[in-house]
Amino acid sequence: MDKKGTVRRLFVLMGGYRWLEIVSMATVAASAAMNLLAYVRVYYVGEAVLTTAGDLSSIDRQAIAALGWDAVLFIMAAFGIYGIGLLFSHLTAFNTVARLRDRIVCHLGRVPLGYHVANPSGKLRKIIEKNTDNIENTIAHTMPDFVNAIALPVAYIACMFAFDWRLSLACLAPLVAGFFVLAWMLNDSSKSFYAKQQKSAEDMASATTEYVRGIAVVKVFGQTAESFKRYHDSVEEHRSWMLKYALSMRLPDSLYTVTINAGFLFLIPTAIVLHDSAKGGAAATTAAATFIFFCVLIPMTVTMLTRIMNAASNLMVSSASLDAVDDILTQPVLERPLAPKEPECFDIALDHVSFRYKPDSPLALDDVTLRIPAGAVCALVGQSGGGKTTVANLIARFWDVQEGTVRIGGDDVREMDYAWLAAHTSIVFQDTRLFKASIADNVAYAKPTASREEVLRALHLAQCDDILQKFPNGADAVVGARGVYLSGGEMQRIALARAMLKDAPIVLLDEATAYSDAENEHLIQQALSKLLRGKTVLMVAHRLSTVVDADQICVVENGRIVERGVHDELIAQAGFYARMYKEYERSVEWKIGGAA
Repeated sequence: MDKKGTVRRLFVLMGGYRWLEIVSMATVAASAAMNLLAYVRVYYVGEAVLTTAGDLSSIDRQAIAALGWDAVLFIMAAFGIYGIGLLFSHLTAFNTVARLRDRIVCHLGRVPLGYHVANPSGKLRKIIEKNTDNIENTIAHTMPDFVNAIALPVAYIACMFAFDWRLSLACLAPLVAGFFVLAWMLNDSSKSFYAKQQKSAEDMASATTEYVRGIAVVKVFGQTAESFKRYHDSVEEHRSWMLKYALSMRLPDSLYTVTINAGFLFLIPTAIVLHDSAKGGAAATTAAATFIFFCVLIPMTVTMLTRIMNAASNLMVSSASLDAVDDILTQPVLERPLAPKEPECFDIALDHVSFRYKPDSPLALDDVTLRIPAGAVCALVGQSGGGKTTVANLIARFWDVQEGTVRIGGDDVREMDYAWLAAHTSIVFQDTRLFKASIADNVAYAKPTASREEVLRALHLAQCDDILQKFPNGADAVVGARGVYLSGGEMQRIALARAMLKDAPIVLLDEATAYSDAENEHLIQQALSKLLRGKTVLMVAHRLSTVVDADQICVVENGRIVERGVHDELIAQAGFYARMYKEYERSVEWKIGGAA
């Protein structure tokens, strides 16, 4: 692990507050010097006691008292200075992380919406909260503690050499070995292990958030086993990485603990030899006092070295947290045009569009050309993963294309203000999300200025009357509270009510009947017939019964449009669409037969 690189990145992050952190670190180092001076005073007290050879009446009590008070004052000064240093570091940490969180949130508001679709809220929450907390802890505690943990042993060792270089060498031998073991523990492999463990923790947080938020609905609608499996798998993967990391640390951690605590194995024999060679007198007394002094300093030095290990480990954690935060802050943002265009016509055109979600991933769309006249309905059908939803995402500018252009009214969507594009596009997702708010508020989210009458009319047009009648509070019933639970089909109708209220000229439907039963599908189709009237519509569908009346049907396979036409034409061609429709009819007949 490159600790210097981590510290350098943290200083860059601090901006103008870095000088306050430097003052904090210098102050903490000064407190280490105060601590050492206190122990030196204790040494002189011990030496004075030993020179009396047991006759304490001959001791200079005033000198001893002065040394004792000096030690107390130095310790108090050390605590006071250390507290001031921590105050400075906390001020730096709080201000730095507050600015960092603002940066992250502002940046997330500018990245393509597709990034949010691909990264669940639980994962982003973990990245923002957990990793910024790690960075805050590193600036507030780890960096000053690291300086303190280095300054104290250096001061102790310098003092030990000043008193007796032979005992110092005896004590340092295991400490030097401990440093080599520490370097082994904190290598790049350990950092890689920790990064993978962090990734598994993010996935687990996402699965946990998803499961807990929907647990009541999941139980009501019998999806418990599937949801628990996703949560269970994420927990098991996290446990696996934690176990691998712990096992990889077994040997080096044990060796480190043994080596840094082996100082007395070398100190005691060396001290005995030196004491015997002194042959009594003042030299023997000094040797004994020095030995006692070393017995005090060695545990203190070991404690500080343990703090170095912990601080280095925390820096490794902070490095992984910085990487996670940088991954967000380096996400490309949607470019905002200087002179945004606002087309008056709402036909849609894709010209030779190619797109991949990641640089190293296969093409999701490969040279796709598509025309949807204003007011027409175009349906995209095909196998899952073929690229249908990607087409809808690019029209809504969830992502920007890498090749080709997406146009509305003849203008490139990249030349439009994103707020304008969003205001003129209604989207009904396959996986409908409702806020924990009233049904009316969930619908009004599409148009905050809408009146109560407009919201209720949208609910009526979306065939939601039966939903409102289920609850005493009607449209004021809060979704997810006190028994207000909706099925997938009912949530789709609420989403359609949003789109009705918004009344945008472009409508994008992504599997709008995906989770509906036969009754809900019929009601959704009735709602759609009202919603789509006069709109430019792109419909992504698996249920082919919903697309037979479309003005244009495109079959998408492996990122390409392989067939296009109206229903009767495609059936007559006896190609992809004809086979898909025949299989669909068989599946419907099988379900009816099974139900009977």
